[in-house]
Amino acid sequence: MRLERHTGEAGHLGALQSALWPPLEAMNATWRAGLIQQIGQNFFRQHPQSMGINLGAGLTDYFPHLNNGHNRWLDVDLKPVINLRRALLPTHNGMARMGHIDLTETGWWQRLQLSPQASKQPLLLVCEEVLMYLTPHQVKAVMREIGENAHEGTQLVCDFMTPLGISRAALKPGLHRAGTALLWGAKNGLELTRMHPRLELLAQHTSAEVYGPMTCMAEMCMSPWTGGPLCGVAHLVVTEP
Repeated sequence: MRLERHTGEAGHLGALQSALWPPLEAMNATWRAGLIQQIGQNFFRQHPQSMGINLGAGLTDYFPHLNNGHNRWLDVDLKPVINLRRALLPTHNGMARMGHIDLTETGWWQRLQLSPQASKQPLLLVCEEVLMYLTPHQVKAVMREIGENAHEGTQLVCDFMTPLGISRAALKPGLHRAGTALLWGAKNGLELTRMHPRLELLAQHTSAEVYGPMTCMAEMCMSPWTGGPLCGVAHLVVTEP
């Protein structure tokens, strides 16, 4: 579960887990993690010496699943979360590091302190369970930061919820107890591409895939009312300006 909720308190993890992780949410999270690993493995087959960056990493640890012995990895989140990661998670070799970054601050890309080599190569960016906790203005700013700085061929994997899904999730009392809120929703991955001209949609996935083709078909039939997948994953690429 992501901790970058812009509450500034890593202690909200337990409340968020109890609020958002009943069995269906746990299945969705497992599906999403597997999808991110699959996309990551495909990316590093094409770019074996590139770097992956988890924006708002929380306590997730994708590098052991994506380490090919040549690539590098960076996990970033708010400072209290990174301190918690260092206390709870094992450290990897020199190919992986951590850093504290606030995605709501202008210029956060420069604070990633990428090496000259990494800056000239495509990157794999993961932004999971982060964007829906930002305001629409902040989400656009994050996408703009990526669009204006990432090297051509950089791929971004991020999840989103339709506005209807945001409304449903916001009714859960555990969110209020945790002192956080869901603030942004998107009907589909194309909405993200409209935030910067260099962003292009490679693929869109829906959590309905967990439950089989009939559920996907039912979700498609309901899209005129729901606006899109209740929970989806967008796979984007950064193109030439």
